[in-house]
Amino acid sequence: MPTLKYPIGLQSFSEIRKGGYVYVDKTAYIHRLVSTGKYYFLSRPRRFGKSLFLSTLKSYFEGDRELFDGLFISGRVDEWESSPVFYFDFVNFDTSCIEGLQSAVEAHLGTWEEQYGANASEVGYAQRFYGLLKRAVAKTGSRAVVLVDEYDKPLFSTFDNPELNEQYCHILKAIYGTLKAADEYIRFAMLSGVTRFSRLSIFSDLNNLEDISLDTAYSCICGITESEIEQYLQDGIDEFASKNGLDSAMAMQMLKDNYDGYHFTRRGDDIYNPFSLFRALKSGDIGEYWFATGTPTFLFQALRSQRDSLCDYLNVVTDEPTLVQIDSYSDDLTALLFQTGYLTIKEFDAATGDIKLAIPNREVEQGFFRGLLPVFSGANSKESGDFIRRFSEAAVKGEPDDFMLLLKSFLADIPYDLSKDKPEIYFENNIYIIVKMLGFRVTTEYRTSRGRIDVLIEAGRFIYIIELKLDGTAQKALTQIDEREYALPFATAGKQIIKIGANFSKTTRNIDEWVITR
Repeated sequence: MPTLKYPIGLQSFSEIRKGGYVYVDKTAYIHRLVSTGKYYFLSRPRRFGKSLFLSTLKSYFEGDRELFDGLFISGRVDEWESSPVFYFDFVNFDTSCIEGLQSAVEAHLGTWEEQYGANASEVGYAQRFYGLLKRAVAKTGSRAVVLVDEYDKPLFSTFDNPELNEQYCHILKAIYGTLKAADEYIRFAMLSGVTRFSRLSIFSDLNNLEDISLDTAYSCICGITESEIEQYLQDGIDEFASKNGLDSAMAMQMLKDNYDGYHFTRRGDDIYNPFSLFRALKSGDIGEYWFATGTPTFLFQALRSQRDSLCDYLNVVTDEPTLVQIDSYSDDLTALLFQTGYLTIKEFDAATGDIKLAIPNREVEQGFFRGLLPVFSGANSKESGDFIRRFSEAAVKGEPDDFMLLLKSFLADIPYDLSKDKPEIYFENNIYIIVKMLGFRVTTEYRTSRGRIDVLIEAGRFIYIIELKLDGTAQKALTQIDEREYALPFATAGKQIIKIGANFSKTTRNIDEWVITR
């Protein structure tokens, strides 16, 4: 029996506290938010605790003081004022039609109108919501609190349907735009979501909405830090270690490699994914738990449609303005990859303002590339799994002819429409995905002082340098490796260097020849 109860899938602060589940105290952030401002926005990836944080705010503003016994905020607040709370939840509704969102909004407004009354003269969502806020204040004597969980779910779910996306925008603008008009009736408001949609315009219309997503003071508002693990989860770590025949330090390193590594601000502690961490501690096994809850197919499709190397999107240097908003019709996927949790901040240069992004940890890397391969190649999971196993064996054994034959066979089965527009990039991207799934170090367009290596792979005792020509010759590709001395930077690596020149045919959309030297 586990010694700790983990709140897996639970998003109700009340249920967690009353049920004796692990609760990592985040109430210091509530105290800071309430003490220093009024309108807030927070962006974090899915399954990072946004809903739980808003539920905690709801209990706080409803004056449920007993739920906070022993927590940070209980010793900082003398009088617990109860306020009417308007909690919008857009997590679950039918996203396939306009009626789905309309029903969700109607359900919220209808419930509150039963509580605070309705006015037949109020037409449309904006007027009805404004009237509700006004009547709630009049009835209770306290200004209202507005909390919106997953404010962007309607837009995120229709990312690939511009017409429905636009209809959803109009509905949401009516709701969110009311916040500014009803300012005198509002005590506190917070919107949370994954993305910051520029087209929704709430960040310009409601110009006093403070975005704390990249604020260092709130870097740990969601997720779990290592110090919080030591404070709240040490028994769980010890139990995980025992199940796996490890000491606690080794167990922590295993969990760190798989679930740590997130940085949502330029400075701040490493953050663990709480959902995956709790699942691993409860089961005693390492798994891709975050990915099992849903994969962003539209994001994979968007990456496939790009004409650039996939590696360029997953190891990128950018700046803060790029990270704070996205447009549903934008070709730049950097902000979307960051906000959805597939990239995170790894380095920040204060002198230049440059921010280096990369994949946060092993769970994300393995799950991400496993999800990408079928989208880029069209292969099913059984086919790709068998291919990956055989390719790995050949690469680790130093048998390049075998893995090139396997690669040629694999590429031959890829549907025409997946590769017709950009055959050379499609070749690089598939190799990149395949090798990343194996856990090998792989880089496309690797820069040296003399040029750029098309594909660089490090597998076991071997370094593979692959140069690709498009409708040229394999020998010409191999000659380029030698003439530009691509192997020179790795001469002291203590590994055997294998050079592969390959030619890719536009006609067959496949490798038609290769030459290998050692």
